Amino acid sequence: MENIGRPTPAEARSALDDIDRIQRAVRDTPWPVWLYPVDAVLLALFALTALLDSRVWFLGVAAVIIAVNVITGYRMGTPWALPTDRGFLTCVALAGFCVVLAQAVGNPSGPAWPVVLLAVAAFSIFSIGSILHYRGTRR
Repeated sequence: MENIGRPTPAEARSALDDIDRIQRAVRDTPWPVWLYPVDAVLLALFALTALLDSRVWFLGVAAVIIAVNVITGYRMGTPWALPTDRGFLTCVALAGFCVVLAQAVGNPSGPAWPVVLLAVAAFSIFSIGSILHYRGTRR
């Protein structure tokens, strides 16, 4: 077996820099443009399931969200890579918080306006994050 020797410190630093650069390139791969509005609508629908008596819709919309994103990720070659854009990730977290809050306050026999308001907020916040992600990955 051939021994190639130990790398010099400069070679090691260069290899580590290459790994970081490649990881960022994978994480910052542009998404298909159609995915942004589809995800925004699905998040709003997910929030609105709080107004329904049946949890079947809750589970169904959750499954569709996961399936759309995983299948699209596999087709792009990056199924589990999270983007590096902090603005986008913050917006996704806030939109998710709106959905969770809608599920918490939603009551089929109660007033619908808080859930509708939270669904619109989730849609709007995710859309802002989508703009940030789109602009950041298409330079």
